[in-house]
Amino acid sequence: MKRKLTILLVLILLLPLMSCLAASKKEPKLVLLQLEPGETSAPIEGEGVWSSEHPDIAVISEDGVVTAVKEGYTLVLLKNQKDAVLVRVEVQVGHKPVPEEIEKVIETAISDWETADGKPLPKYNQYTQWYNPAAKNGFGWCGAFVGFQYELAGIEMNPEYRASKAPPLSDGSLFAVRQASQTKLFEGFQNRNRLSSLPRPGYYIIYGKRGSTPYTHVGLITRVEEMGEGVFLLETVEGNLGSRIKRFSYLYDSQAKKKDRNIQSVPEDMQTQPDVFNYTYVKDFYINVFGQTWY
Repeated sequence: MKRKLTILLVLILLLPLMSCLAASKKEPKLVLLQLEPGETSAPIEGEGVWSSEHPDIAVISEDGVVTAVKEGYTLVLLKNQKDAVLVRVEVQVGHKPVPEEIEKVIETAISDWETADGKPLPKYNQYTQWYNPAAKNGFGWCGAFVGFQYELAGIEMNPEYRASKAPPLSDGSLFAVRQASQTKLFEGFQNRNRLSSLPRPGYYIIYGKRGSTPYTHVGLITRVEEMGEGVFLLETVEGNLGSRIKRFSYLYDSQAKKKDRNIQSVPEDMQTQPDVFNYTYVKDFYINVFGQTWY
């Protein structure tokens, strides 16, 4: 009995320390670069070893200067001696146009928003039926709303979401995951190395909620406008918010000091389409990451 009490006491004493250590773990510094072939970046500060996942697309020097080689997307990482990532640099080289199939996805999703006309959808609707016809009582259909559009556009959808043996999809080919769950969608994109903090039209948005799960809601980006200094104006269409399909326009700050505060309202003088967009986003939501459906 004494031994059990001693172990329990040790665990009680260690728990606060473990919590502090977990809280002190920092995410890598994020840098987003959009370059043209032959263009170089300003030096990126950091001590460690730099590497590029695709040196045929972009290379980095020992002093942190990225040089774009050819059109494409790659990650450039700075790691310490323990192989921990200190700086994550996402490099987009060139401005490849949005694929026609992705344009179709966006068009049909907006068309569904128009058809719904602001009215709530029943729990058992075409999106829940698409993913699980047997779910007569419905389920959270935000992910199914986006997936439905991808299948309708004829884009092959990978049903796996924990495909640990599946190779990374590093060629920028069209990609989606046939899942409805926010968490499973995240895992599906993660396991094929298709998660990004750099938004593009047609990407899945995976939202988190402050004080809750980092996989709370899913939406679809319909338009992106770069505002400078890591800030992007996003237009979205999203299902299952108050049982409705809604469109939003807001600012995403990729360099926000606190990730869970990375959504801001657009200035009032830019709120020119109140009949189309909601300019105030859901309280306590933030952007966790984007699912790359192409690049």
